Parts: sequence; C-alpha cells; structure tokens
Amino acid sequence: MSGINSVEQMTQGHLRNVQQLAVFYTGHNNIYAINIAKVKAFIITEEVTINDTPTNTPVIAGIATIRGEPITLINLDAWLGLPTMKTSEYKLIIYCEFNHKKVGFLIKDMLDIVEKTTDELRHSEETNSKITYTTYVKVHNKDELCTVFNAEQLLKDLGWVEDGEDILNKYIEEPFKTNKIVLAAEDSGVAREILSKFFHKAEINFEMFNNGALLLQRVEELGGDNIALIITDIEMPETDGFQVASYIKTSSNLAHIPVIINSSMTTDAVKNKMNRIGIDGFIGKTDIKALYTTVKQFLS
Repeated sequence: MSGINSVEQMTQGHLRNVQQLAVFYTGHNNIYAINIAKVKAFIITEEVTINDTPTNTPVIAGIATIRGEPITLINLDAWLGLPTMKTSEYKLIIYCEFNHKKVGFLIKDMLDIVEKTTDELRHSEETNSKITYTTYVKVHNKDELCTVFNAEQLLKDLGWVEDGEDILNKYIEEPFKTNKIVLAAEDSGVAREILSKFFHKAEINFEMFNNGALLLQRVEELGGDNIALIITDIEMPETDGFQVASYIKTSSNLAHIPVIINSSMTTDAVKNKMNRIGIDGFIGKTDIKALYTTVKQFLS
C-alpha cells in the first residue's frame, strides 16, 4: 500500500509547526493516533504473511514479513488493556521504526490524518504512562477524544529499552567536566528517566523539562553563556522541538548553543527540516551509545 514517499508527500506538516497525526480505530472503535513522522507505511493485513510465534506476552501478535523483512507485530489492544480481536480482523498494519527496531501495529481501520498545532495537544502522561497526550478530532462531524499512545513506554514494557547500569557503564567511557549546564526537554517519562540516568552517570550538570516552553523560559533566565548544550525531543505539546531549535538558532545571543534532537521520528522529512533549522546533531531516542558519542562531541 502506501510507501514512505507517499506518506511524506501527503503529509507536509513538517514544513509548518503542526503535528500530523494518523488517527485510527483500535479493535472496539476507541480512537487513537500516532505521529505520521513515525510511520514508514500503511500495510493491508491480508496482503502479508503472518506467522504465529510463541511469546510470553499477548501484546506480540506474531511476526509479519514486510518488504522481505521479519517485523514484530504488536496488538495495541492487548497492551492498552482492551479486549482483543483475531489478528485477521485488524484491517491494517501501521509499519514504524523506533531506534532501529521495526514494528507493526495492528489497527482495525484508519480514520483520518489530522493536523494539530502544539497548543491543541494536552499532556496527560501524569494520569497514564501509556498516553503521551490527548486531543480532539472530528469524527462524523462530532468532536471525539483522541489519544496518542506512548511508543517509548510500549517498547520499555516489551523489554526492548536498554537503560540499566550495564549499558551506562558500557558506553560512558569517562565523566564530562563542564561548569556549564545542559538543558533537556522531553515529554516521555521513559525517555526522561534514561536521560537523567545518563546525565548522573556522566556527571553532567543538567535540568529537565516536560516541554519546550518551559525549557525556553529557563534559557531566557540563564542566558546563552551559561548553557553548554540543549537536547530536545521533537514531539511535545505547547512548544515542540522544532520551535525550540528555531528560537535558539535565530536568536543572535543564543545561536552558538548546540541543539541536539533526541527523537524516535527518523523520516527524511524530519531530517531535512532539522538541516534547514541548523540543528547540530540527532540521537535516536533511548540510544545510550549515540547519546554519549554526540554529547562528547560538544562537551569535550
């Protein structure tokens, strides 16, 4: 069905400051969404071969062969605690890649692709770690609540996120010595925890914020000469990472501060926009090795 190029062509939101969400039905018509910049393709379920593989969790529905590669199939209903259907009853697979891990999410059907400005998104991770934020979408001319699920929490629940002491010891060769501060903006609790562990282990003076608006407020308080580095997620309510980076790079007294994007959105469109803004580096979210290498580049 739609390949990556057509997904990017039909969604040009990365050129403006809007998030574009692929809105879909889970098995029992609950309305959920994922950022389109995380999507490689939409695949019709009956067009792929699916092997049932024995797993210790109902969240993994099997292995699908997509474009000649084995892709782990995730039953979102099972992870969200909703009643599940047979695999064949889910019409579509949303094929994504997160930090080099390829996964397919089984969904009942696509509803729409909608654009939302960052101030239309409501942060709700405090109430449920499986939810990144909520917003409202029009379904049959009625405003319905739409939930954007937290992919990082899902990967952690499956045991695919490495954040233990062993990994930190493996990649952090030596602590950094800088009197300046590193500021980070990240709305996912899982990613915040990983960043915090990394900063502590690497002996970096840091401050962490839930969104870009709070980080920019702190930048203004500190001034450009006291900040060593800014690390920001892209997908955040209120002020997203692109807005953070644009603000820094167009301010004459701040433009010298390196800005690194820490995100699971890795499409060419995202990378092209980062280049246009003048972002200094990119780290796949939860990738400790890349985090150390990139930070070392700017703090050495």
